[in-house]
Amino acid sequence: MSRVERPAEGKTELDQVWGLRPHFYKEFMADHARSIARVDPVILELCRLHMATVFTSAFSLALRYRPALDAGLTEEKIAAIPRAYNSPLFSPAERQCLQFAEQFAIQASSIDDGDVKKLEEAIGVEPMIYLIKALSVMDQLQRSTVAFRLAPPAEVPDTLPDFEIAKLAA
Repeated sequence: MSRVERPAEGKTELDQVWGLRPHFYKEFMADHARSIARVDPVILELCRLHMATVFTSAFSLALRYRPALDAGLTEEKIAAIPRAYNSPLFSPAERQCLQFAEQFAIQASSIDDGDVKKLEEAIGVEPMIYLIKALSVMDQLQRSTVAFRLAPPAEVPDTLPDFEIAKLAA
């Protein structure tokens, strides 16, 4: 972590940086947990990891969302995210969500009515609203991990209880 000269006490770099404002950290992470819990876990994790790749968030790429793994998401499919648009591993809805998440991460202001309509047609109105909210909190968290240059964590912060360290093949 190179951008914070006097971090707070904490077991992970995330805790040390965000712990400088403990009330905000607690409130933000509670909102993060509520927001991501409302979304299909596989779609959420595919989008989260795609955004982490766009942002080059080493911290986020080192984690896996346990509910998505429990729902059957595999490292094989995760590795195929960059080729999702042509891969038979991905459903049309997953492809649309990934496309929307990428656009959200790169330039949310370029999202137009047609983009929203395509997402709505792919997953429905209520899931679309929850996904967009989740994209927002994931965007904020991931951009902060990049801004503070947080390394991949050796352990999962207590504020991310539904996550685990990725088990990558050697």
